[in-house]
Amino acid sequence: MPAVTFTLSIDGTPASQDLLQALQQIEVEDHATMADMLRLRVVIGVKGGCSGWSFVDDGVFSRLSHIKILVSVGSARAETLMNAYVTETSANFANQPGASVLNVVAMDPTVLMNLEEKVKPWPNMADSDVANRIFSSPDYKFTPIVDATRWTRQENHETLMQRGTDIQFLQQLAQRNGYECYVETNGQTGAVEGHFHAQRLNDPPQGVLSVNMRDATNVNSFNASFDMLRPTTAQATNLDVESRDDQQSQVGNPRQSTLGRTTALGGQQQRRVLPSGTGLARTGELQAYAQALVDQSALAITAQGELNSVAYGGILRAKRPVMVRGAGQQFSGTYYVESVHHVLTADSYRQNFTLRRNALGLSGSESFVESTALPA
Repeated sequence: MPAVTFTLSIDGTPASQDLLQALQQIEVEDHATMADMLRLRVVIGVKGGCSGWSFVDDGVFSRLSHIKILVSVGSARAETLMNAYVTETSANFANQPGASVLNVVAMDPTVLMNLEEKVKPWPNMADSDVANRIFSSPDYKFTPIVDATRWTRQENHETLMQRGTDIQFLQQLAQRNGYECYVETNGQTGAVEGHFHAQRLNDPPQGVLSVNMRDATNVNSFNASFDMLRPTTAQATNLDVESRDDQQSQVGNPRQSTLGRTTALGGQQQRRVLPSGTGLARTGELQAYAQALVDQSALAITAQGELNSVAYGGILRAKRPVMVRGAGQQFSGTYYVESVHHVLTADSYRQNFTLRRNALGLSGSESFVESTALPA
């Protein structure tokens, strides 16, 4: 059975042996729609001579200290599981030996993009141009992974204005284009990447989750559900202040690839939503916004479970597709990994996942390969 090992560094320096021995638990929340979070639980004790508390008074975890964790399963190459910056510490002091702990909370590099609110114009630029410019700025030096957007506002008509932090602004732009926006460390290269693009549903699946497949089983639990009352149509309207013309858009079908045989948005007596307060005055922009609502609504099949990390033989990543087999004809197939909760201790490695898909059944193009842990 492959062993699970990890390495921890703080501000570029490997963690001391004392810290590693005191480290009770590491938690990493890898999420597609929220910032990734890291939590450490460290056992603390009174120093010799009652001069203070270990790790609490040593200044190990100061404000925005950089923490990096690499994990390897078996003989596989170590991958960067998390790059994070300390945002909070708390200590629980007890009168029993070994019961006092220091809790450390850290956030992925988006925390660096959330330190300064700005009021700034972005004239003559598409939303994707802004994303490229911000991610690659000297303040961050991230590698931009950006899909182009269509609409460019001309300065003589209107100017795109930023009011808020860089990450807040980019997330607003991503939402109206139906894009994801997040910062992630490439597990293989270690490069910090700024992502601004549509969900990558067509990427090669990162592995196969096997449910009740005898010796091939690599999940401890798997629970699937289908929300049948999600909206299927979005209709958005607004008024172009300059021309006084009505701007309308209506979307009734997902734009994204269908991950199975039968789309989740179907049937009679379909639901319709009328989004308001969009702040968008052009039909093209309203159409993209309505399309984003329908695409998100189509991800109506949800699965949650716990991965057997040793049997899987690797790290399951959010924001990528994964294959599922053994869950019946309706719930087997390709899913998009929405979140993974990693829990590392001295003798265990748990991965709890949430998956989504926009269709039931198999499309016929699935390849349930035996190799269960493909490169991230």
